[in-house]
Amino acid sequence: MVFNTKQYPHCARGHEYAEQVVAGKIVACKSIIAACERYLADLKNTESFFYFDAATAEKYLRNVQRFHHVEGHWSTKTIHYEPWQCWVWMNIMGFRNHDTGFRRFRVVHLEVARGNAKSTMASQAALYFLALDNPNGNYISAVATKRDQARIVLDSARAMAKKNSSFLKHTGVQVMAHTIVHSASNSQVRALSADSTSMDGLKDVLAICDELHVMDRDVFEVISSGMSKRKDSLLLCITTAGQNVHSVGYSQTAFAKKVASGEVQDDTFFAAVYTLDEEDDWADEAVWIKANPGLNVSVDIDSLRAKVDKALVSPSDVANIRIKHMNCWVSEANAFFDQKEWDKCADPTLKLENFLNKQVRLGLDLASHIDIASIGYVFKEGDVYTVFDKSYLPEETVKNSRNVLYDNCIAGGYLIQTKGASINYEFVQEELLDSAKEHRVIECMYDAWNATETAQRLSDKIEMVKVGMNVANFSEPMKKMDSLIRSGKLRHNGSPLLRWCLGNVVAKEDHNGNVFPRKSHEKLKIDPIVAILMAFAGWIAAGEDNSVYEERGIRTL
Repeated sequence: MVFNTKQYPHCARGHEYAEQVVAGKIVACKSIIAACERYLADLKNTESFFYFDAATAEKYLRNVQRFHHVEGHWSTKTIHYEPWQCWVWMNIMGFRNHDTGFRRFRVVHLEVARGNAKSTMASQAALYFLALDNPNGNYISAVATKRDQARIVLDSARAMAKKNSSFLKHTGVQVMAHTIVHSASNSQVRALSADSTSMDGLKDVLAICDELHVMDRDVFEVISSGMSKRKDSLLLCITTAGQNVHSVGYSQTAFAKKVASGEVQDDTFFAAVYTLDEEDDWADEAVWIKANPGLNVSVDIDSLRAKVDKALVSPSDVANIRIKHMNCWVSEANAFFDQKEWDKCADPTLKLENFLNKQVRLGLDLASHIDIASIGYVFKEGDVYTVFDKSYLPEETVKNSRNVLYDNCIAGGYLIQTKGASINYEFVQEELLDSAKEHRVIECMYDAWNATETAQRLSDKIEMVKVGMNVANFSEPMKKMDSLIRSGKLRHNGSPLLRWCLGNVVAKEDHNGNVFPRKSHEKLKIDPIVAILMAFAGWIAAGEDNSVYEERGIRTL
């Protein structure tokens, strides 16, 4: 698509930004490069449920830039969008659903370092939805855990509205002490916090979650559930990074990056995460623009340089610089396994049939009937371990997830799609019995969740060992597997499903140095890795003894 610069000047600037990012002419992090690639691909996609409406996107960009600055000193009286801002908002407002005409994106995650006008843009969106977008009972809520935080966007919008007399006169909007009201359409902008009595029964057209990294998960879930009541609703999440990797902010960030990269497909979720890449040196000026697209505009480079120089001689300032100004999540909990080292261990020629009659320990994670069920295989030859998985997913779940990775794994034989809406556990039981015939199964470690019946049925054929899902049983297997990966003594067949799940495993050490596998978001799966870790737990518990138990039955680890 080519945008006429006279008819759609702002869209043209946003589009050029995306092209230059992808071409490497504008420095950007991997997540933004992927997001720009996604945008360009979506423009060419003629078989999807959405299309791009340049006129609607241009209307939005034209109108919101008529509002005045309300703080600071600027060369222009009205707010001027930089190309990156045009790109973000043309995505949000321009892509439309073919069937309904409403916005394609229902959830937006915009994460960028402090000073890059997040709250300003959110305030402009609030006023536009209030009175400039054919409103009809439009409730717009600025939401935060604490009321003072929730009022930041509201008060900014109040100041903008009061400073623009033509907007007030043209729309009839009234600015109150605690709300902004458009009586003609029964619409209003308000601030809501965790203690608000208005949180339940929400039916907002726009909910702005400000600084998601400090928002209570319960508050976020109440807001999210309320957004389904209108087909034209938009959940706008704006935030910087934080420290709590168990927060809803971190889980949304992790998910947003996966959506941008294409690892997870969600056509209703827009992701723009401006941050440094793992290999970047936060003190290197050349990479600052990755987290600060407004560098030298809304972000003063001299001020940022002074803060970085201070942090270089004051270690206590480093975390704040990395979090607030480089938009990096700083915590003890991060991706536990190194995917680059994992990739070095890949051998695509490896096949399960190469290990016929070899001793093996299995791990079984049945999760739920509608999710991934996995059998993990761990073979040991000397000090080298070889791992495989057999993973299953119901065809209904595959269809509903719209996850391209699942489709590719099914096509490549790395994921088995089962018929119907749920996993047939009897099918998995037959697979385990077949494994017992093809290999010398020492034992099968299993999570009791959804697997007790399977264990009882197989206990006379296979040694079944129940594994408690706790730190005591998983810390050592995780560290063992990590050590094997780093030393090159673990082999696998290069399964893209295993690689994805490995990258989804996060862990935080306790005060004793113990770890436990967790996923950072409910849609980021780790089941095959958990199954393999259970098998490793079996090797470790047995002292890596290769002997086969004489009696079959059910044991507990």
